[in-house]
Amino acid sequence: MMPGTRKRGSMLVLVLFLAGLLSIFAAVAATQMRAAQNASRGFAENMRAEEMARGAIELVVAQSGGSVARMAGVSVANYSQGQAIVTARNESARIDLNLAAPALLSGLFLQLGVAPDQAAIYAARIVDWRDEDDKVEKGGAERAAYRSVGRVDGPRNGPFVHVAELGLVLGIPPRVAAAAAPYITVASGLEQINPMVADPPVLMSLPGVSANNVRDFLAQRAKPGATFDSTVKSLGKVEDFVTEEAGQSVRLEVTVKLAPNNERRFEAVIYIPPGDSEPFRILAWDANPPERIRALP
Repeated sequence: MMPGTRKRGSMLVLVLFLAGLLSIFAAVAATQMRAAQNASRGFAENMRAEEMARGAIELVVAQSGGSVARMAGVSVANYSQGQAIVTARNESARIDLNLAAPALLSGLFLQLGVAPDQAAIYAARIVDWRDEDDKVEKGGAERAAYRSVGRVDGPRNGPFVHVAELGLVLGIPPRVAAAAAPYITVASGLEQINPMVADPPVLMSLPGVSANNVRDFLAQRAKPGATFDSTVKSLGKVEDFVTEEAGQSVRLEVTVKLAPNNERRFEAVIYIPPGDSEPFRILAWDANPPERIRALP
């Protein structure tokens, strides 16, 4: 082969290599651009969905006439760009971390698969976190226990301000705190739970209650005209842990439908303080609420 021919062949290979390299760069750039566009579109949709959710909340609060604690049922707000479905449920459906008895707290941990001894310890440590003194409950943990492991952030010796704070209680694993989150609150203002609106895991947390008790209760609760007095006896001797009283706040579960297969979920806990200048206060906002167990197996 002549030297000139070899040189032209090498140049051709180099050109083809560079062309292939450029096509790879172009494909990568196009992929990155599509990803950026999708991210931008997703961000815009999330923002639009959140604004629709907040607007729907304002609408249902206005329709309630200020009686937030008594809000219940489903409302629908229609928009030109979608629809928001709002379900209102009183916070008395959940166990209040700040007021519930240790037996009710430990009962919830048992439902989450925690061993009985450990469940009692978790409950005691919740009490030590929320009370104002430094007296250690049996199995609990006060300041010295936190300092012994190098922590200076606990206990609060005051009320929980958010359910996420449960994960800061000494010894409670993050997975347990996350599993408890759909069934606890800091905003009911009640020591007891209202079984007429509570989910099965909360009902199963009641001391002495069996799965059969809960099944019978749920069947009776579902009947038209069911009342607290006509159904609660099927749960057994739970009078110290249940109430028909409404809590001071309500949770609004919002599903925003932007398209048939494009939905966003939100939850807000709202409250109207007496004499407040604002129509309502949002005590908690969750743009990615955890799923709850709503029926027994």
